Amino acid sequence: PAGAGWALVDDTGARWPADAVILAVPAGECARLLAGVAPRSVAAAGRITSTSSVVMALAVPGDTAFPECSGVLVATGERLRSKAITLSSRKWGVRGDAQLLRLSFGRFGDRVAADTSDDDLLGWALGDLATVFGLSVDPVDVRIQRWLDAMPQYGPGHADLVAEVRAGLPPTLAVAGSYLDGIGVPACVGAAGRAAERVIGAIGGLDAQVAR
Repeated sequence: PAGAGWALVDDTGARWPADAVILAVPAGECARLLAGVAPRSVAAAGRITSTSSVVMALAVPGDTAFPECSGVLVATGERLRSKAITLSSRKWGVRGDAQLLRLSFGRFGDRVAADTSDDDLLGWALGDLATVFGLSVDPVDVRIQRWLDAMPQYGPGHADLVAEVRAGLPPTLAVAGSYLDGIGVPACVGAAGRAAERVIGAIGGLDAQVAR
């Protein structure tokens, strides 16, 4: 807090004055940033857990004989490394002379996203494709994206925790992010719109029109 507003310090040490602030960060980071400012919100945000995930995109030869399906979801306990395989080109069409597919790895409580090398992940992916589809796949391109602590877990009572986070904030401070109302794009846009409306109202904005 700084007088009637806020003073933000960025990672270079520069200070920025603000009338209002929206924290669009994961729950754990929100709890850290709010320490000493909003104890009620800190207590609630600190109880929202997250897990990590890895997404791998593969481009394979266009004549690879995948079955006529859009993909596979893998149940916990199955002897596969991936948790989902999506045949992206089945959904969006083939582009050029390659098919695209996506595999995701990492479940709650494991450290696959943080600790597994790119080479090991690719080996797991090719092994799972052979097991599920009976195909030996030779990728022409591979892209890997790790999302660390980026997948909120919505346990029983989650809505009550979110209400506590929001209720404990000063009027000119709001939160947005996938840990609030859902991880999908519409839910995240809605949470951001709600946050914008809150702070605009707090600083005296009239008839604000915010996308929801």
